[in-house]
Amino acid sequence: MNDEKPRIMVVDDDKILLKNAAVLLGMNYSVSLYSSGTDALKALSGGNLPSLIMLDVMMPDINGYDVIRSIKAMKQCRDIPVVFLTGLSDEEDELKGLQLGAADYIKKPFSQKILLARLGNILKTNENKPKKLPSLSENFSETECKVAELMIRGYNCKEISDKLFYSYSYVKKLLAMMREKSGCETLGEFKRLLCEERENI
Repeated sequence: MNDEKPRIMVVDDDKILLKNAAVLLGMNYSVSLYSSGTDALKALSGGNLPSLIMLDVMMPDINGYDVIRSIKAMKQCRDIPVVFLTGLSDEEDELKGLQLGAADYIKKPFSQKILLARLGNILKTNENKPKKLPSLSENFSETECKVAELMIRGYNCKEISDKLFYSYSYVKKLLAMMREKSGCETLGEFKRLLCEERENI
């Protein structure tokens, strides 16, 4: 397996489709195959993160809609594009998938060339996206996250100290450290970046 290739996770209970996907995608990508949503989520939780996830909707253990909800709730996975590959063809099913954050919704049967083109476009778009700020939980301690959350909600330094039962000077010191971590020159700029990150989550 060439680790330099983008890796695609394929999740489908159809073993024939999994085998075909391994052959079709294996020419250009590293491929990991999972026959259940539960196994795929375990792999993701363990830090086994792909560049893109292809996901069936109708699976016996947990359906694809619930799987994508779990994926988008995981901070390390929320930016991984998810493509539904499904036999469900109703407009409502497709709309639901897209509303849950899917990058695309491809109906079976599909053209192999079209599938590869769509996956290639999604991966290229995702690579070229401007990098978001690292999530609060990655950058800050639990205490700093609490302070940042209150700041986003419009509380000032005095109100934050009262709400969290910290001294005013301690909150000011925390905010100064957090601002420096984020590379901001002013507290106003820091608050703006926090708010922008929240909008992107």
